[in-house]
This record gives sequence, structure tokens and C-alpha cells, in this order.
Amino acid sequence: AKMASASIAPPWRTALTLLSFLILSSQASCFLLSSAPMALRRHAVPSLGSSCSARKSTSRPAAPASLSMQFGLGNLFKGKAETPEEAGLVPDVWPESFEAKSVLRVKYPAWVKAPVDLKNVASFGGTPTRGAGEIQAGQVVTPTQAQDKPTLGWEAEEGAYYTVMMTDPDVPSRAEPKLGEYIHWMRVNIPGDSLPCDGQDGGDDLKEYVGAGPPTGTGPHRYFFLVFKQPDGKIDFPETERIPFVNSGRPNFKAAKFAEEYGLGAPVAWSYFKAEFDNYVLELYARLKGDDKK
Repeated sequence: AKMASASIAPPWRTALTLLSFLILSSQASCFLLSSAPMALRRHAVPSLGSSCSARKSTSRPAAPASLSMQFGLGNLFKGKAETPEEAGLVPDVWPESFEAKSVLRVKYPAWVKAPVDLKNVASFGGTPTRGAGEIQAGQVVTPTQAQDKPTLGWEAEEGAYYTVMMTDPDVPSRAEPKLGEYIHWMRVNIPGDSLPCDGQDGGDDLKEYVGAGPPTGTGPHRYFFLVFKQPDGKIDFPETERIPFVNSGRPNFKAAKFAEEYGLGAPVAWSYFKAEFDNYVLELYARLKGDDKK
């Protein structure tokens, strides 16, 4: 009986051990949270009254997340990158040669909704189908895979703000681009400290995203992503520049003219993909026609 009672720890010692464990666990959680990439820290919510939240409020803002933090290592064995001239970005969108400051990584959703074939009454859309995921510059992507906004990542400067454009110079075709460019998307005032550009970065969709919509029989279209560093921080863009999910105001856009008007300078990063007609284009046109301004 004496041996059995000696093996049982006193209640105060058990309580002290438990308290020490809780303190060490809290400190470990704070360390892991502070070491996590920006994209993860933005979604982490410390418990109310924790020492982690109190400590975070007194520390300096984190530096911009690196590309490897934003996207992981990615494909380490991709081929030789095209130049802006080889891709036709210069001179079809930008008038002169420029030197990019960063690689631009573009990631579309891994799964998307299959389109409805509006010419086939027996067609059913909305079923999951394989998306594009992260793409390489010049990759062929279907309009179905590009129907939703991508996530973008680049090497940003601390405290800087950025503008992103997605534009198609090949409208209605590359052979006869009389309506080009067509502006598909513009996101402005993106904090470099909050990358990746994923819709939760604190930026503003000045021109809402419209996916790739190359008309049938017009061959491949090029969809260029351009990133500009805003030279003087945030810009108060006029509401006349804002375009919702409509067709009006998108044809005959000029990225270079817009950049000159707002002092954006040359692109600091760029990429692009190619796409040809598929059935999603019919669905996209129907949506735009139904909402278009008259």
C-alpha cells in the first residue's frame, strides 16, 4: 500500500506540469505563425487574448513573401523563357523593349466547371473538369480552364503597391486585330506585402475579370498579364475607369496608354497564355450579352 501511494504524483505537481505544457505550446504556436508565409498568416486567426496576438501587434510588418513562399518551388526544369519580343508583347502591346524585374507566376484553379453546350439541348454543364493549375509562359490553355481569376505571384518591394492587367491584343484575330486590345481584367492598389494576388490581397478589381473568349475560327489568341509598380503608392482611380462584368468599355483598350496616363512606367513582370475557342466561349458570350450596357 505504501509503494502504490508513493507512485501517485501530488495534485499540485500535476497542475504545475499541465500549466508548463500549455505555456510552451502557446510559445511554439506563435513561433510557427510568425515563420509561416504571408498567404498562410493572412488566414490564421489567433485565439482571443493569446500572447501571440499581443506580441504581433507590437512587431514590424512582415516583408513581402518571396515567390517560393507564395507558390512553392514550382517547376525547376522549365525551358528557356521567351523574350517580350519573341512573344509579341513588344510591339503588339508595349511599344518598346523593357527589362522585367521579376518572374511572374500564374496559377489557375486545379478544377473548374465544365461548360454547357448551348447548341446541344442534351448537354449538361457544371460538372467538375480538370483545370490548368500553374501555367508556364506561352502555354496553351482552354477558355474553360481560364474561366475563373488566377492567382499571381512576383517578387515585390516592401511598402509598394501594384497594378495588374490581363489584355488580349488579338481581337478579333491576330491577323486582323482591329478591335485589340480587349482588357479582360485589371486589379489595382495591390499591396506588395500581401502577395500572392489572390483576391484577398487588399487590392481592388477596377475592371472585373472576364475569362478568355476567342471567337470561333479566329485561331489562337494571346492573353498577356502585365504587372506595374505604382510609383507613388496608392492611386485614386476615377470611377469612370471601373468596368463591372460587361462587354462595354473593354475593346480598343491600350495598356501602354493607360500606363502612361497614370505614370505606371514599364511592366516589372509579365507572362501570357494562348487559347482557342471552346464551348465555354458560348456561355461567356451569353452572360456578357445579358448584362451588357446599352
